[in-house]
Parts: sequence; C-alpha cells; structure tokens
Amino acid sequence: MVKLGQITRPSSMKKFLLGLCLIVLLTLTASYLYLNHLKPSYSGTVNLPELSAEVEVLYDDFAVPHIYAENEEDLFYTFGYVHAQDRLFQMELLKRVSSGRLAEVFGPEALETDIFFRTLSFEKHAKWAIAERDPNAPFMKAAAAYIKGINQYIHEGKTPIEFTLSGIPKEDFTLEDMEKIAGFLGYTFEAAFQTEAVMTYIDAKFGKAYTKDFDQSWPDEEYKIPVDNKAIALAKNLALIEQKLSKIDEKLDFKPFHGSNGWVISGSKTKSGKPILSNDTHMAFSQPSVWYEAHLECPTFKVYGNFIAGTPVPALGHTYAGGWGLTMFENDEADFYSETLNPENINQVRYKDTWVDLETREEKINIKGGADTTIYVKKSPHGYILNGAFEDLDGTAEPIALQWVYHKFPSKHMEVFYNLCKAKDATDARAAVEPLTAPGLNFMWADTSGNIAWWAAGKLPIRPEHVNPYYILDGSTGNDDWQGYADFDLNPQTLNPERGFLYTANNQPDDMGNGLVPGYYVPSNRAKRIEQLLDTDKTDWTEDSMRDIINDITSPTYSEIIDSLIQNLDKTVLNPKAKSLLSKLGNWDGKHALESTEPTIFYRWVFEFYQVAMRDELGEHFYPSFERSHVFKKSMKTFFENENSPWWDNINTPEKENRDALISEALNKTVAFLENQLGENPEEWKWEKVHSIEHPHAMGKVEALRHYFNVGPFPAPGGRETINNMSFGMDSTGLYKVTAGPALRRIIDFSTPQKGHSVLPTGQSGYFMSKHYDDQAQLFVKGGKRAELMARPDIENVMIGRLVFKP
Repeated sequence: MVKLGQITRPSSMKKFLLGLCLIVLLTLTASYLYLNHLKPSYSGTVNLPELSAEVEVLYDDFAVPHIYAENEEDLFYTFGYVHAQDRLFQMELLKRVSSGRLAEVFGPEALETDIFFRTLSFEKHAKWAIAERDPNAPFMKAAAAYIKGINQYIHEGKTPIEFTLSGIPKEDFTLEDMEKIAGFLGYTFEAAFQTEAVMTYIDAKFGKAYTKDFDQSWPDEEYKIPVDNKAIALAKNLALIEQKLSKIDEKLDFKPFHGSNGWVISGSKTKSGKPILSNDTHMAFSQPSVWYEAHLECPTFKVYGNFIAGTPVPALGHTYAGGWGLTMFENDEADFYSETLNPENINQVRYKDTWVDLETREEKINIKGGADTTIYVKKSPHGYILNGAFEDLDGTAEPIALQWVYHKFPSKHMEVFYNLCKAKDATDARAAVEPLTAPGLNFMWADTSGNIAWWAAGKLPIRPEHVNPYYILDGSTGNDDWQGYADFDLNPQTLNPERGFLYTANNQPDDMGNGLVPGYYVPSNRAKRIEQLLDTDKTDWTEDSMRDIINDITSPTYSEIIDSLIQNLDKTVLNPKAKSLLSKLGNWDGKHALESTEPTIFYRWVFEFYQVAMRDELGEHFYPSFERSHVFKKSMKTFFENENSPWWDNINTPEKENRDALISEALNKTVAFLENQLGENPEEWKWEKVHSIEHPHAMGKVEALRHYFNVGPFPAPGGRETINNMSFGMDSTGLYKVTAGPALRRIIDFSTPQKGHSVLPTGQSGYFMSKHYDDQAQLFVKGGKRAELMARPDIENVMIGRLVFKP
C-alpha cells in the first residue's frame, strides 16, 4: 500500500522547480529590461535648463548625431550631453588615467601607472593652459558649454553599466580634465620613450659598430657615450624605464596614435574637378572606437567631425568650404638628459658649473583597498625627473630628466581645432595650425576653392650641431641644451604642389633649407606604395578609386626583402621543405590577402632571423624593447643587406657566424614551426589563420564579460606597414594579433562636401547592448564605407530618431 506522503512528494518537488525556474526567468527578464533601459535615447524630449533656445538632434542610420542649434553655446552644451550619453565611461577612463587617479578605483595594481602620469604633471600644465586663455574667447565659451553638457548628463542621465560593474563613482568634468586628456594623448604619440632607450643601451653596451645598422641618420664619428660602467648603468636605467612604460601601456584601455596615412589630390587629377581628401589615422584598437562622429550646425559653426572623448572640437573634420586630415609628424620633440646629483644635497643637480635646486612638488595618491601614498615630483632645469616614477630603478645611477616641448608651452590645441572648423580656405587653415606646440602633427588640407596643402605643425627645438637627439644627453654642462625653436616658416610644408597631389605616411619630410627635422619616422613602405599608386597620368580619380588605395594590402618593400634574403641564404643547409618554398616566396608581390600564405612565412622568418641575430647580445630582457622600437621597422631592409654587421656573430660561441648561415637557419626554423602550428601542407598556412583583430573593452579583461564587451576577433587582411596598416607584435606564438590600425577610413570629394564617406572599426555607441556598438565592424574589415551626411534632406531619409532639447 502506497502512503499518501509518498504520492505528494513529486508534486511538491515539481512546484519547487517550477517556482525556481520562474524566479530565474523573472530575474533574467528584469536584468534584460534594466540593461536595455540603459541604451542611449535617440528619440524624445530632454530639458536642459540653461539652453537659450530649442535644439534638435537627428540620428542617422549609424547613430551619428546631427545637432541643429541657434547659437554656439547651445550647440556645444547639447553636444556635451549627447557625447556623454554614448561615451561617458570612455571619458571617465581617459580622465582618470591622465589625472593619475586609477588607483582610487582599481587599487594598488594601478599605483605605478598613477605615479608615472602624476610625474608627467598633466594637471599642472592643464591649469597653466587655461590660465593663459581669455575665458571669453569663443573657443573657451564652446569648451565651457560642452563641459556643462557632460555634467548635465552625469547628473540626470542614465548610469552606464560599466560604472556599476567596476564601482567607479560618477563625478563632474572640468576644463582641466579636457586639457589633461590632450596632454595624455600627446604622451602616447612620443616615440622617444621607446627608441631613445634601446638605442642608448645598445650604444653604451656594445658601441657604435652595433648601432650603425639602426641609426642611419648620424655620422659614425659624431657623439658617442663613453662605454664605461656609469654609461652602461645609465643606459640600462633608461631601457628599464621603457620596459616599465610598455607594461603600463598594455594595461591602459586607451592607447592612441601609432601612425597614419593621408593624401590629397587636386582637382586637376579628379573626375569631379575638385580636390579629394583621404585620411586613415592609425591608433590602437579599442572598444568603443577611438573616434566619435558628430555633425554640429548653427549659423556661425558648421562642421562634420571626428571627436576624442572629452573634447568639444573635432581633431578631424570638414565643412562646406574645406577640410583637414591628420597624421603623426613623428618629429623628435622630447630628449632625455642625464643629471648629476650633488653628493651633499640630493635635491640639487649640476647645471652650467653650479649646483641648482630641483623643483619639488608633493602629490597624494588615494588607493582603493590600501593606504594612501605620497610622492614627490622633481624637476631639473631640463624637465621632470623620471626615476622617482618607478620603484625599482637603479638608485645609484644619475637621475634622468625628460625635456618635452609639451611642458615648455601652454597647450594651444583647443584654438587650433576650433579655428580649423572656421577656416574658409588654405590661408585661414595655415593661420589656424601655426600656433600648435605639441604633439607635432601633419595637417593635410583641401577646399572647395581648389587648394591642397600640407603643414607639419609643432614647435621644433633647435639643437646644437653636435647633439644627436636619439641618445641620452648630458644635462650638467648646458652644452646639449636646446637653443630655441624654429620659426613656423621653416617647418616642412607645401601649398598646391605642381604634381597635383601630396601625402604623408609618417615618413621623413624634406627640409625647408635648414636641414632635416630629427624624428622617429617609419620606413618608407607605405609612402613608397602610395607614391606608386598616385604618381600616374590618371586624371579621373574618384572617391571609389581612392578607397581602393586606402584599403591596399601590398608592401613593395617586403617583396624586396624576401628577394634579398633568398639571394644571400646558403641553400646547401636548407631542408627540403624550405627549399621547396623559395620559388613561391620569390614570386611574392607583397600582398597580404586572407588566403595568402607568403605573409605567414615571411613574418615568422623575420622573427626567427632577429632571434638568432640579436638574442645573444640583447637577451630576453632587452630584446622586446628593441622589437617595440621604431628602429626595428625602419632599418629592417638595410640591416638584412649589411653582410658585415657585427650582429651576425654569436658572442656566446667561439666560431664566427655569418649572415647567410643565419638566414638559412632562420628559414629552417620557420618551416619546422609552421608545420607544427598549421600542418605539413604549406598551402594551408593561410594568413587568415594567424592574423586577426579584436577590439578590447576595459570590461573585457574579465573573462566572463569578454564575449559581451569585446568585438571580434575577425580574420583581417593587411599587415605591418601596408597602406591598410595592421600593427602587431612578433613573438614566439606565431599568432599576429592586431593591436593597432586604421581608427577610421574617411574620404571627402570636395565637389560634394555634404556627403563624405567613412567607416569606424566598430560603431558609434559605447553601450554593449546597442545595435550601433558594432554595426560597422564587418564593414570595416571588408574595406567598406558609409556616408558622412551634412544635407538635412539626406539625413532625414535615413533618420532613426529625433531628440529635442528644450530650455
């Protein structure tokens, strides 16, 4: 006989399970509804209490806001609100890293990063820049209105989920925050931190015979640091600083410029008869995208632009009259000085035969989950002392000071870009860019009047003739000091060149009669390819044919390097598989298509070659610094072709190795590695299997959140220093995970400036549940485009929402 209790138990369990499922379902539904509620609002009405008149925002089909106002203050006030709605967390991270305030929310792990950026003193220089400006200047009123709009959203708008997940409190923005962000961007452009460190170390440790392969710009007999223990210790400390900074950069969630391409073609060579501007800025990939697009319009200010989070005026943009693009100038605007401490007073250094006091500033850093700490930022006559920014630098070595143009002048970036938005022609544009101090930038210009122009803008230090700025300098005598700054007329520039086009690809510019500008210019790979494609008799260029160039994935330099390697290797020691690849490699045209196999072989061969050539000298500690530096890329071809380089000999063996044997050994190692990685059939060694892009979000560092916040990975065409430039590190993994590349691709035909074309790497929105978080990602990888609209009827045809702001 079955008891009653035995019959009812299953029914009770079923009810329990059903109840549990219902609770889970309700929780998931509530979570989804809550997260969905946090999406940006693209339609409706918003009250902004300090507006003087109604402002209208139309959102196009890619969620680009088109803002219409009756005056500039209302325009920028509304833009600050709209920008914050899409990118507030991105703004917050930029503000905190540039302020040295990450440890407040992320704890002790972020302390070293904070100390370094406090040492760079962005806040002090932000206050200086603002104090030097007239608060009633139009660009300052625009900035103040923009900041007010951001804060209005912070107070009344939705809180992005990242703030909740990370525990970061929302707080108001200030004009100083805007300036600090600009200073941080300037730091990220500085190649001196990478290159001067490794070059100084190699020179001090091994001598000029080893550096001549990489320093092609300086006579052998000039300027050499004595190879003694003090010099080596000094060079080692500088190299250690670079290694520390590389680790800091890896942690940062915003890593901007790495290069860029830009060119302008005059109307004499275009089908429309008007100039065409093409620009793709090379920046570290991140999510959300670095650039934010917006169209701002009122009676006195009309521009379609690309904006950095927390900044009110576009760094890239165009109007109905003209437009501009940017690339990094790559000029050397920072030097390192070895300072001599007073043995009787550690707060003094030797300068021009006397002891001078160091300026000292106290900084308190709050640390989440730990005790607050106080640091002392010191400054010599040359600049801020870097040693104190890193705990474990060799305390016995002399201090290293950074002299940087950014620190020498109050920033002018706000007025430069504001005035560019107002420029009507090349004369106005030149006047707008002339005041720029740092970082150095190449401005390309085109206008509807038919002008094309290029200006390398920035303050250029005048150095003594004996000084090689690629090495650490002596701060004690004053003999190595800068002697002033060149007049802007001597900066490289051109207006309406006879051949009908101009370009910049981070390559060395010609001089203006006063010598070449020192800098960290990249190899001519991209410049050479651009020249090949543009310097033709073609006179019917269009936006579409320009896009073929901006997406080009062929490197003429790499095919030349392959030819040189093949000609000089020792075939007698090659294994059969390696020999069978020579014909295929010899016919490579340098194209980096997804289905190509040659790039996979080439980059591994280069990696193995550098390994066998340089690891014995630089070791595991300093070799990565070399691989990250500009000299690695710039000198590859000349390095491989120098059969007498001392690098070929392994210093750890009694016999003397030669280049040809190393080339062969590297190819054998390449084949063995790829067989193990991708299989024995070389036809399966396709580029798409090893080369990919992923756009990382700060929250994506948590593995459980990576799928939701990161975008990608996607197989990607292109490679190092192709026009479609995809930057990656080369390490033992054999995987080439792209870290930087085109942060947008934009082309404007000035016969129709109201309809340019562009594409972002992911999307406009910074919110992971928005359709517009990643709606351009596949379009970007495939080399596509979408319209940049300025004509209201065109915008209304694709409009997805209308947001009205009322007083």
